[in-house]
Amino acid sequence: MTHHHRLAAWLPALALALLAPLIGTRAAALEIHGFGGVSYARDHHDADPKENNGAFTLGALDFYVAEPIGPRLDVLTEFSYEAGGVDIERLQVGYLFSDALKVYAGRFHTALGYWNTAYHHGAFLHLTVERPVFLRFEDDGGILPVHTVGLLGSGGHFLPAGELSYAIMVGNGPSIALDNGVPALNPNNAGDPNKNKAVGLHGAFAPTGLHGWALGASVYESRVVSELSGNPLDVTQTIAGADLSKTMGPFELLAEYFLLRQKNHLGTGGSTTNHLYYVQAGYEFREMVTPYARHEQMSFEEGDPYALALGAVDTRIETAGIRVRLGEQSVLKFEGRFVTIDGTPHHQEYGAQWAFTF
Repeated sequence: MTHHHRLAAWLPALALALLAPLIGTRAAALEIHGFGGVSYARDHHDADPKENNGAFTLGALDFYVAEPIGPRLDVLTEFSYEAGGVDIERLQVGYLFSDALKVYAGRFHTALGYWNTAYHHGAFLHLTVERPVFLRFEDDGGILPVHTVGLLGSGGHFLPAGELSYAIMVGNGPSIALDNGVPALNPNNAGDPNKNKAVGLHGAFAPTGLHGWALGASVYESRVVSELSGNPLDVTQTIAGADLSKTMGPFELLAEYFLLRQKNHLGTGGSTTNHLYYVQAGYEFREMVTPYARHEQMSFEEGDPYALALGAVDTRIETAGIRVRLGEQSVLKFEGRFVTIDGTPHHQEYGAQWAFTF
């Protein structure tokens, strides 16, 4: 898409060719992995019977390469083929100083909460068909800055009480621009619309006595402007979040909350505060079948300039489904959703997805 640094279809192959001299004799062993999927969805929308038509859709075909180019240095690139062209999703080089510090430069997933750093661009990785509505990618209607171009440092330390981990980042702040005629967040791969860099920090603690459990917190701040004529925006955005996860064993629990605050620098100024959260749980039977459920909600203060610029409105979604493993590299998902969107009648959605990795 236009703000994702579109490249011609042959450029990923060229990028790999350029990496080959750096990798040296390892070039012959370069491994490309990826994700893909096919989905079917039917939307029972009372307001428009025409939307009741079910449809099959191809998910993005996502490829990634992670390769060491020295004892402490590695590179990772991830790109996806989807309608309209090729997106460079992640492109980063990392240097390992110690277990307590690894530094990356490039485009990475913003250090916000659990989901955004645990699950990347393959639907195979997570239980549900889709990400939570407010954590969707920028070109899919997401309202949080889930990608950043800049510097990222991360590491961990083992204590008698448990493992402490962190990620700290600085990078280009996002802006709002048109993407296929629709206002969307632009991660700004090749520039920054102002001098204020985005900064963020996420920390997590996994207690020794609670296997698989972790509690985390994050904070992020940037200055967001709009590039759209006739719809000015200039806000300082602060995001504070908390996350709870249990990801080992048959029972899975994920919960995240974000407080999204905008300080307006235009007009009469003022601040607005918004609330975003989800709770998701699933239980796997015989390492094959996992029923799951999720509640998610985003609520915006009236007149919030950021939500208005993106066309975001109060939304609540209840989801229930089942995930079935078909071997180690393929899953089937069946789910139903009850969707409540401000200004739109309640409606139901039904979907299925066959997701895979290779």
